[in-house]
Amino acid sequence: MNRDRLARYLDELRSWARRTNLVGSTEDPALSRHVEDSLAAAPHLPEGARVADLGSGAGFPGIPLAVARPDLQLLLVEIRERRAHFLRHVVRTLDLPCEVGRQRIEDAPDRGFDFALLRAVAPPEASLKLAEPWVEPGGEIWLWAGPRADAPEPKAFIPLDSGGRILRFAR
Repeated sequence: MNRDRLARYLDELRSWARRTNLVGSTEDPALSRHVEDSLAAAPHLPEGARVADLGSGAGFPGIPLAVARPDLQLLLVEIRERRAHFLRHVVRTLDLPCEVGRQRIEDAPDRGFDFALLRAVAPPEASLKLAEPWVEPGGEIWLWAGPRADAPEPKAFIPLDSGGRILRFAR
């Protein structure tokens, strides 16, 4: 994996955060946790999977995944113009193999994805409802959640070093 690209991404994030609210904290420990939590998904996604990062915001988990897994067909979905502009800038600057879609999560495309990823979008029940139209039958919805998140029973989960977990739900 390209740690230099991740460092450049975090530099861009810190720079843009001075002008627009992208993340709560730009301190190294907080950003490192966001990156590591994002990268936890990388070994579990099949090669060439079609993935939508819904409510991408500052680019977690999508940007770290695009750096680590250039084989993924990744769409970063963000409704807020400033954040979408930031994402487009990072994708261009780092020459990442992904696209940015400025649209509402409620406006799902006609063709679904293999995976929909949501991190800090809405409570788990609401996130599942938002993501369902984005995923083809047989696909999965993955939610990043804290250790005590009140959520339906997932089919599986991926533990995170931060103490949280990625909850995996079948469509």
